[in-house]
Amino acid sequence: MAAEHNILSMRDLRAGYATLDILNGVTLDIPQGEFVALMGPNGAGKSTLLKTIFGMTTFKGGCIEWRGKQIAGLSSRRVLAEGISYVPQGRCNFPLMSVQENLEMAAYTIRDSGVKADRDYVYDLFPALRERRATLAGNMSGGEQQLLEVAMAVLQRPKVLLVDEPSVGLSPAAIGVVFRELLRLRAEGLTILLVEQNTRKAMEVADRAVILRLGEVIWDGKPSGISHEELGDLFLTGRLRGEARHNETLSD
Repeated sequence: MAAEHNILSMRDLRAGYATLDILNGVTLDIPQGEFVALMGPNGAGKSTLLKTIFGMTTFKGGCIEWRGKQIAGLSSRRVLAEGISYVPQGRCNFPLMSVQENLEMAAYTIRDSGVKADRDYVYDLFPALRERRATLAGNMSGGEQQLLEVAMAVLQRPKVLLVDEPSVGLSPAAIGVVFRELLRLRAEGLTILLVEQNTRKAMEVADRAVILRLGEVIWDGKPSGISHEELGDLFLTGRLRGEARHNETLSD
């Protein structure tokens, strides 16, 4: 896809936490409106990549270009103001507040007449939340809370939604609901960058799969272009079985 269609681009991105290096030169383009699944073994740098985009790590070099503007190293508040929202792993709502109050808090920094319309739009997107609007967030199921957290991010009017491990701790039925709603947001035109441990589910819903290992992109393509067996090879060894045989032949 032509570069001008990329809403987000990373070049040789390096980042980590204080002196610890995690990302070791990530180069990646995210086209407008695409649903991209980031996958890889534990410690590959998937969540760190989302956090780096959102300004939550130690930026060490490279570039994150957002609509032609360098945003690497900006604070989370400034990244959010640019139009990028983040749904972190685990519960991140206000459990002693109702669904309605949580949504009001999510839009707290937006000061215009469109907030109520935005909230109505979110209720239309997530009818289950409308039904539970007076319920304390902490009294809802894990799946319902995950939907609430996605809805809170949507109320911030993002152009890109970063979602980190939404299926953690959820039942299979709840996982299905969460992914169905993510697909609905994708159909509304939202660009989604997803980190997900459930590789089968991620491969089912994503337009594109990006596999990281040791802080680098080692595979990037359509989910139909790689089997689950090949995915396992990449997770374990960083290369496909055929590539391994080819390299062994060359070294003989």
